[in-house]
Amino acid sequence: MYEEDIDLLVCPRSRRPLILESVDVRAPDGEIEEGRLKEPESGRSYAIRNGIPRFVEESSYNASWDYKWRVLDGGEGLNYRIIDKSDVAYQIHDLFDRNDHKAAHGSAVYERARGGVALDLGCGVGQYSVRLLKEFSPKKLVSLDLTGGVDVFRTIVKKRYPELLPQLLIVQASVFEMPFRDEQFDFIMSLGVLMHTGNTRQAITEMFRRLKVGGHVNFWIYCSENVAYSVAEPNRSFTYTMTTVVPIQKMHRRVAWWIRLFRGRMPHSVVVRFLKFMSSDFMYKLMQRNGFRWMHQWFPTVVHPDYAYRLINNYDGYVNTWCDTWNEKEIFPTLRENGLVIRGMSDWRLGLWAIKDPDFYER
Repeated sequence: MYEEDIDLLVCPRSRRPLILESVDVRAPDGEIEEGRLKEPESGRSYAIRNGIPRFVEESSYNASWDYKWRVLDGGEGLNYRIIDKSDVAYQIHDLFDRNDHKAAHGSAVYERARGGVALDLGCGVGQYSVRLLKEFSPKKLVSLDLTGGVDVFRTIVKKRYPELLPQLLIVQASVFEMPFRDEQFDFIMSLGVLMHTGNTRQAITEMFRRLKVGGHVNFWIYCSENVAYSVAEPNRSFTYTMTTVVPIQKMHRRVAWWIRLFRGRMPHSVVVRFLKFMSSDFMYKLMQRNGFRWMHQWFPTVVHPDYAYRLINNYDGYVNTWCDTWNEKEIFPTLRENGLVIRGMSDWRLGLWAIKDPDFYER
């Protein structure tokens, strides 16, 4: 972080400004790599390690994420495959383009970040932060995550994208105790993260609090199925029928069974060994053969040619402590309560673009 970045931060408890308490290591360009921040009135102190201000302890309430980034990813940044359009991973998992709202509105919602102060909430190893910086040029991007993914992110940026460092502030903190002022950001994005917090609606509320009036937010969370079981109107070209819904429900029940087993009933080391086997090249090739495709229904896995990518995303899908699914009826009231007006809805549920306009509902 750079000294000017301190103005973007406050003590997450008192909400008062921070000062630079000490600098132990400073890079040639002035970046503070090691040091401490302090809130003078209370005396609370926060470490700067590896150029990242830290507002949480090393341990995380969602330990699976730390294991995913620190051990399974091992610093490789495997999820950067998601932003490579030539990679199969882009077709499977990309959220950035699938939630740009460009088709309906003529320009990507990310244009609202250009020249402003933006927040990537739940940045992980930072692949979407990098795309926002490279393609839409916010004046400053603050990328926040709770986990050790922030260190993987910084390593990748320093090696692959060093030119982006002056525009970027990486922060380790909780969404429930963010070190930011209310109404601080012009643009906020959060893609596939907030349903992993253990309190999705409160996390969304905390995000909205940090958005300026007139600012834009673009977020995506896991959706629950919301389908019509009885349809007759001639203008409905695609419908869910019981013949399509029942197999979907059966698959979801199978996945849910495995998740319950992996989360609390089996030792973590055993789960990891099992997932390594199910993600292996042997199982990947076997499940693609005609006589064995039923195994993918029995234990759905990520279909990608690279073993490491399969493993990290299979682990993500089956082991995360929190991964609730939501529908529009549950989430829309949270937007209204926080003065957010919907501008766009992604065709990949549940992705929403909204603008903060508290007076809208009083007009």
